[in-house]
Amino acid sequence: MAFKNKWSRMLGGLVLTMSLGGCSWGAAVTGSAPNASRLPQTTQELIAAQPGPLAGTHFYLAHDPQRSDIANILDRLPPLVDGLNEAMVQAYGEKLLALFAEDYASPQTVVDRWRVASFGSPDMEDARFQFKEHFNVEIILDASGSMAGKIGDKTKMQLAKEAIQAFAESLPEGARVSLRVYGHKGSNADEHKQLSCGSSELVYPLQPFDAQRLAEALHQFEPTGWTSIARSLQLAQVDLAAFGAEDNTNVIYLVSDGIETCDGDPVAAAKELSRSHIMPLLNVIGFDVNADGQKQLKQIAQAAEGLYANVTNQEQFQAELERAREIAEKWEKWKRDALSEADAVRIDRRKWIDRYDRDWYEKNWRESLNVGAAIEYLAATGKIGSQAKTYLTRMRQEREALVTRSKEELTAYLLNLTEKSYEEMRAEIEQKYRGE
Repeated sequence: MAFKNKWSRMLGGLVLTMSLGGCSWGAAVTGSAPNASRLPQTTQELIAAQPGPLAGTHFYLAHDPQRSDIANILDRLPPLVDGLNEAMVQAYGEKLLALFAEDYASPQTVVDRWRVASFGSPDMEDARFQFKEHFNVEIILDASGSMAGKIGDKTKMQLAKEAIQAFAESLPEGARVSLRVYGHKGSNADEHKQLSCGSSELVYPLQPFDAQRLAEALHQFEPTGWTSIARSLQLAQVDLAAFGAEDNTNVIYLVSDGIETCDGDPVAAAKELSRSHIMPLLNVIGFDVNADGQKQLKQIAQAAEGLYANVTNQEQFQAELERAREIAEKWEKWKRDALSEADAVRIDRRKWIDRYDRDWYEKNWRESLNVGAAIEYLAATGKIGSQAKTYLTRMRQEREALVTRSKEELTAYLLNLTEKSYEEMRAEIEQKYRGE
């Protein structure tokens, strides 16, 4: 789906209205911006806030293909002339910053990664994290029309197919993989909804990696239709029905770039799947997903006590799939050496803290550059005067400083958690950082 259409869908719906000097204005600038009347002031509020509709974009890059569409959004903002009172300029700045607000992750995401990375450890009471005789991975891939959207010079579908092929090839001998796709028939037009919503198909049944067969399976479909997440999760349970958790470690990856559009209840389906006899580890990957999509996909992961990750390029997508490969390698070592001692399965937790720190840094950097570029654009087009520009720039700097302080606070906090058990860490985070 083209960028313009994508944002038209996202930005339609909610009109932000402000009264500036008696001039009421309305701009359809956000479909899911934070509903708070002010920007986050604390670390807890940063974590709890929803991302803005322009999060993850690169307006600051002069040659970014999305730049003209974002400029059109900014063009719909009202003029902000000098001489207005501070409260009015503050309100304007809050709405501008909310447009580009990034999604800052809770420290709980790091603890969840530690839990997965501790797969096979004797102190992991959750049966899903204990080694079994067989290791199975099923990938459920979104083939709806929006996966035809491009990231760089390739479509999201092309990038996903390449990453899946590389991932399957990297699995150790003995591990089995399967691929289910949905939304690959019909189109995303209303008249094709029934056909498309029924098109969830197991194109590569569970089996050891076969390069030619998987490549043939991946070439069978292209992105065309609607998004039937709930039905695909239900069918994944059928796919793995013969592989009960008593003898099998089952890992499922759900990949989607949007919300359920086939009237199903994917959260309920995920909960039922997690409680089934196959007891899978459900990993949900949002591929270049907007704020509404991120919210639903997180809920799906949480319902199954699984992991959620939002990725915006092929490298990040491959890194998420890499987690399953690492578990599979531990499983292979366990089978070969019959080792289950804690030292054989523990990882360096500092690695995940560093990645978390980097994620906050990169989002803060992108958000600040985007807002700065937006302020410059509004000034250059005569939308704001010099006094307003100075005030908005100060707001941008204060926001950047807040995120930096919060990042440092959370990194130090996670370092202090490393010696505690998973349940202790989870309880402490829920009490201190309620946000996700």
